[in-house]
Amino acid sequence: MKRALFYSNLSKSFFALVSFLFLFTPLWGQDEEAGQTPFFREDQWYLGASFMILQTKETAFKPQGLSRHFQWGFIRDIPLTSNGKLATGIGLGMSFERYTTNFSRVAEGVGKFHYTIADQPAAPLFFSTHALELPLSFRWRNATPDDFAFWRVYGGVSLRWNYTTKIRQDALEIKNSSDIQNLGAVANLSFGYNTWNFYIAYPLTPFFNESVRNANQQPLDLNPIKIGLIFYIL
Repeated sequence: MKRALFYSNLSKSFFALVSFLFLFTPLWGQDEEAGQTPFFREDQWYLGASFMILQTKETAFKPQGLSRHFQWGFIRDIPLTSNGKLATGIGLGMSFERYTTNFSRVAEGVGKFHYTIADQPAAPLFFSTHALELPLSFRWRNATPDDFAFWRVYGGVSLRWNYTTKIRQDALEIKNSSDIQNLGAVANLSFGYNTWNFYIAYPLTPFFNESVRNANQQPLDLNPIKIGLIFYIL
């Protein structure tokens, strides 16, 4: 009950912060007063897709297929200079991730379990998450008020709340398991020209809760490197 109340309050604070910033930051555009340089900003919708390279300390780990990541949302641009070449950004988005592994979740008794590498052949074990994200970024681009096709480099951090998680393998299906962290952060970098941009990301927080163990009763880890494309739409 307390945990549900905590996440409810967290989500309300999350939306309140973003709403405040969106309402009190001027809309995208170019504002020009007599005798002054046009003021340039770049608010954007974004859409991205990546594949994930899974890393873990577990020996004999082998991905059982393609692990993938999708993201979409909106970013409010906050220029740091009047020409708009340097800016920060804050946004609100959603993402979906699916991890395909050769782990197996083994029950040890009532409420006790561990993860191990599955015997071959065995069905893959899938982890999936749906998350709300708060992307924060520092942005450089060689844009001008009259040219919207330009080079850009954006780097930053996305704060995540996994509002839905699922673990599935054959007949096993566990929704909103405490195995997976609900809160996290991801460092990311995107760079490219015009709409097309490369995207790289790496987690700053663990995927699993610290109570999750392997067969040797050591903490289990799983770290995805995301590599893909992100599209910015003005």
